[in-house]
Amino acid sequence: MRTSNQENVRFYSFPDIPHIQAVHGLHVTNAFSRHVHDGFSIGIVLEGKRVIDQKGASMVIGPKDVFLINPGQPHACKSEDGMHTYFTICVEPEALKSLASQISEKAQKTPYFSCLAAKDEELNSLIREFMLLVQESGSTMEKEASLISVLSTAVLRYGDDPPELRRISPHVEAVSRARGYIKIHYAENLTLKELAGVACLSPFYFQRLFLENAGISPHDFLVQYRIKKARELLEQGSSLADAALDAGFTDQSHFTRAFKRVTGVTPGRYVRNLQDM
Repeated sequence: MRTSNQENVRFYSFPDIPHIQAVHGLHVTNAFSRHVHDGFSIGIVLEGKRVIDQKGASMVIGPKDVFLINPGQPHACKSEDGMHTYFTICVEPEALKSLASQISEKAQKTPYFSCLAAKDEELNSLIREFMLLVQESGSTMEKEASLISVLSTAVLRYGDDPPELRRISPHVEAVSRARGYIKIHYAENLTLKELAGVACLSPFYFQRLFLENAGISPHDFLVQYRIKKARELLEQGSSLADAALDAGFTDQSHFTRAFKRVTGVTPGRYVRNLQDM
């Protein structure tokens, strides 16, 4: 992930997730005059309130709201009380069109959001979850899955002609192929798109199908399997650093957090418990 700073605004881009960027404005005081964006802007206000002016009408966006701005939609924005903090996901039109087609499994036109803002605590929470993954350097698969949740929720709830959500069929064999692939390639930097390809499904439907059949998300299954392999390595005498790396964790702190979340103890405590047996 590359980041750059300009005054009090941080921009994020994701080499492994094309057509998506994010903007995090901290304590922004600048008022933005009438302008348009090339892509969609889907965002939240974290602190203070944002006022969006569009077609002569003003809307105040608070901490529990979301705003959804279409490409080419003229608008101006500013802080209601002189300062606010926000997080925005910027999506190229083709990316949202592709997702809409995945949802219905047939070609769709580019969605158009029918409202500029909505009080939607669930979507607000999903955007916050993605923001935390961005800030904490979450894995590519985590960010992909989070984005699909955000964008599909926005399209299905606020698109002017939302695609029909097709009922999923069992496809047990497809999920089994993906699980087998994870067990072989667990130490690699797997992506949701890669696993969906193994299952011969779109990323959107693969994520829904895996959860429906396995009871957990593809990412959670991967993490749990990595922890299983790490435990085996620790039991065989590997160091904490080697066990983490060989199990697919490139960051020691992520390994420690994941290990404790799955087992209830830190890797160090797990090793000490083995030595006390």
